[in-house]
Amino acid sequence: MTIPVGNVGMWDVTVVGAGPSGSTAAYLLARMGFKTLLVDMRDLPRPKPCGGGITLKAARLLRDLDLPMEPVEVLHRDVVVSGYGREVTVSTPPDEFAIALVRRELFDHRLMERAVSEGARFIKARVSGVKVSNGTVRLIGLEESARYVFGADGANSAVALTSGVRGPWGREDIIVAMEGRAPPHDRLTFMVDAAPYGYGWIFPRREDSNAGVGGMLDKSREIMEAYREFSSRFRVKHEGSWIIPAGGHGKPIAKGRIILVGDAAGLADPLTGEGLYYAFRSSLEASISMEADQPAETYARRMKPILEELKAKRRAARLIMPRMKFFFDLFVSYPEIARRYMLSSIGKVEFRDFWRWAISRVPRALIKSKLGI
Repeated sequence: MTIPVGNVGMWDVTVVGAGPSGSTAAYLLARMGFKTLLVDMRDLPRPKPCGGGITLKAARLLRDLDLPMEPVEVLHRDVVVSGYGREVTVSTPPDEFAIALVRRELFDHRLMERAVSEGARFIKARVSGVKVSNGTVRLIGLEESARYVFGADGANSAVALTSGVRGPWGREDIIVAMEGRAPPHDRLTFMVDAAPYGYGWIFPRREDSNAGVGGMLDKSREIMEAYREFSSRFRVKHEGSWIIPAGGHGKPIAKGRIILVGDAAGLADPLTGEGLYYAFRSSLEASISMEADQPAETYARRMKPILEELKAKRRAARLIMPRMKFFFDLFVSYPEIARRYMLSSIGKVEFRDFWRWAISRVPRALIKSKLGI
């Protein structure tokens, strides 16, 4: 079934997917003067499984783009990391925060509204793929064509797969997460012993908490069992499950007239699963690249530092995840490691700088851990 939009001529850019990456891209493109169509298979607002945590660095990027971080449920300055009978708390300065919590259905809707207010056109339609020919991109299932298409259609991106930009994700590229609604909790907490090759979380909001577990797809059966135990312990009412792609650093993110952003490009943090900062950042870099003669090549070049950062985090995850108890003991024995890691997570310190510093401290932290001092 095709859905006519009207006699509007060819679009400069069609953005497929109205999540944070897609709506941010549509907003920026429309503001830059590009004739922009934003398409999603569902009307907004719509339910969206996600922890809803926005880090300080993501919030600052939104501010720089003049985009709303609203409605915010609560700002958390303190982060508790617990496991194996021990815990460590790290805190941000009074004028900063570690994580702001939003309800994704409302947050995503506000971003889409900003894109429309800048002149982007939003329609509800299912795009099952794209076909590139004669210098244009035709959207399959939608009677429209564009000079360029941004794939912002999530982890199972039809744009990515049908365009040939990349193939399917490998099992090692995928994080699986399960979440729900829990009673109020007094502290924002990450639990490193809640799931194999992953962690559990409790994010307190105004009247309840978002809570769940996540870990590598290879351990999905163990993670499901861990979630059942976690849900029973913390009285979690299940709301959804989803996958988080974290393998984009090793695969193409653009080709010709197709550009991938956010989860479609696999730009989640391999250590934490955070995707919102990379959704906003990739959409910014992709939009700026549209002013170049070769947008796809320019975008890949502009994203190179981000992809290198994610690659470094992937290497760190492969080292840390199978040895979680060992590294967590070091965190507790040498709290400065935990503090600096949080600073890297919220954008105050480059991850590569943190990692070099932390590895140089491991022998000292190990001695403290063994001596119990």
